[in-house]
Amino acid sequence: MTDVLAGEAPRRAGSVVLEARGLHKRYQEEDGSELTVLDGVEIEVSAGEAVAVVGASGAGKSTLLHLLGGLDRPTTGEVLLDGRDLAALPERELAVIRNRRIGFVFQFHHLLREFSAEENVMMPQLIGGADPGRARERARELLDQVGLAARRSHRPSQLSGGEQQRVAVARALANGPVMLIADEPSGNLDTHTAEQLHDLFFRLRADHGVAMVLATHNRELADRADRILQLKEGQIRSFYPA
Repeated sequence: MTDVLAGEAPRRAGSVVLEARGLHKRYQEEDGSELTVLDGVEIEVSAGEAVAVVGASGAGKSTLLHLLGGLDRPTTGEVLLDGRDLAALPERELAVIRNRRIGFVFQFHHLLREFSAEENVMMPQLIGGADPGRARERARELLDQVGLAARRSHRPSQLSGGEQQRVAVARALANGPVMLIADEPSGNLDTHTAEQLHDLFFRLRADHGVAMVLATHNRELADRADRILQLKEGQIRSFYPA
């Protein structure tokens, strides 16, 4: 199944798909003072590239990923996905972009408890207007790819933590996104299960050609990325190949 929406040109290998320009994020404290979380961040991510964001707790990694994924808007600056400034889009249009062009995986899977694994993977497709039969076919295809073909009818409570995250990864890929945003995706897993999840990420990256930005404290995961960015005091302090 192609991951290119109707009317969009296919992405060239190495072309920039995500760009942050002069990204600032500030919050007003209760005492009236201003807290700067991001201070002029600049990032480019190319098609199919994996970029790891590392830094101490509270450095702003989650804030940065929320901005890159269009879940929040910067105080100033731009986030360009395929050349379109996410912050400038009306909320309805931004929601469509998030659904169709960006996949999200968080530390906690956020699966819908009352639905099966298959139904959870179908959900983003149905929200995007997909035919239910095609959505089910796609969900089964992805669950097979993440090793859960035999568990597709199970609800989240019937799955292990690692299996729940695999469902979350399948769900993130359901609409064929250009970009996968992962915030501490293995942070809630034991070492062995985390390693299996990391293997899955990079196998699927190769299979689907999706770019990835991963925030992580796991150095082994970061070292598998094409580049590592260190976030410190609101800025990218280091920029070096893994």
